[in-house]
Amino acid sequence: MSPQSEHPIRVLFVEDSFDQALLVKSFLKSTDGFDVTHSQDGIHAAELLKAREWDLLITDLNLPGLDGFELCRMARSVANPPPVLAVTGYTGKHYQEAAYRAGALDLLTKPINKDELLTKVANLTGMGAAQAVPGSRAVLAVGGLVGDVEMGCGGTLLKERARGTNVVIFPMCRDEMDTSGRGIEGARKAAGILGARIVVDEVALDSTQRRVSLLAQLVRDTRPAVAFIPAMDDAHPSRREAFRIAKMLVGKVPAVLAYQTVTTGLDFRPSRFEDVAEQMVQKMEALAVYQEVGASRLDLAPRLAQAFARYWGRFERFGEVEAFEVLSNGA
Repeated sequence: MSPQSEHPIRVLFVEDSFDQALLVKSFLKSTDGFDVTHSQDGIHAAELLKAREWDLLITDLNLPGLDGFELCRMARSVANPPPVLAVTGYTGKHYQEAAYRAGALDLLTKPINKDELLTKVANLTGMGAAQAVPGSRAVLAVGGLVGDVEMGCGGTLLKERARGTNVVIFPMCRDEMDTSGRGIEGARKAAGILGARIVVDEVALDSTQRRVSLLAQLVRDTRPAVAFIPAMDDAHPSRREAFRIAKMLVGKVPAVLAYQTVTTGLDFRPSRFEDVAEQMVQKMEALAVYQEVGASRLDLAPRLAQAFARYWGRFERFGEVEAFEVLSNGA
């Protein structure tokens, strides 16, 4: 795993335990491309956070001087907010939710596993996927449930990645049938196949207020040229919720395209068709991940995606096509 940027990823790492600090720094330095600055207390870390720009903040939540929750909140207020990975030895759900509310985008529980750490860092910084590069083209794909984006516009996102576009996926709501959380595991792996950065926020999955604030932040940070959102006419409440929130927050995005899910109604009237025949195998591989991790859903069956693509192919030389309603078109 190596960053796609020419410059090292600047990490501010805050941990008061010297042994833990050495361990995590060794994990990060085993991978090329990191410039790690370590601070042992929250007050010093706050000064560093304000003094320089950072690509990632990794902070323990229990710190002397100023705790990690306050650092998370401060990170959201600086000129160029870095993504935040919180680290804790506590496993209580209320404690973890407090970290997400403070501004952490992901959480790592001690004892720290090297592979888990590097995977979370990769997701937050875009390493090996769509790393945010100032001034480069970006697209934002919003899903009602995990897997919606892969099914509705996965092929088009693969085409965007082939052009060098930064792709960010944000699933909004929790699948109530996925009590084991395997769907989220599948979503992370599927995003890797698509070459996309995925933002999964445990609080946002259950909180409308958090969904709104996080999506607003993503729109500000990524400045997408195109936003993909679920179609308005959809029978599933989570997908309708995703459409309502996304439509409100992506109003200034130059192009907004609505995609189909299995619960999309008959009022779906696409006028843009993307030939994804060359991307179909990879799209189906991304969908197959959900079955592989034990999060099987009939609406994510790879063959269903191919059937949809061939149905809409009649509008594009009978190929394999993804269909979109054009809500705004300036890209």
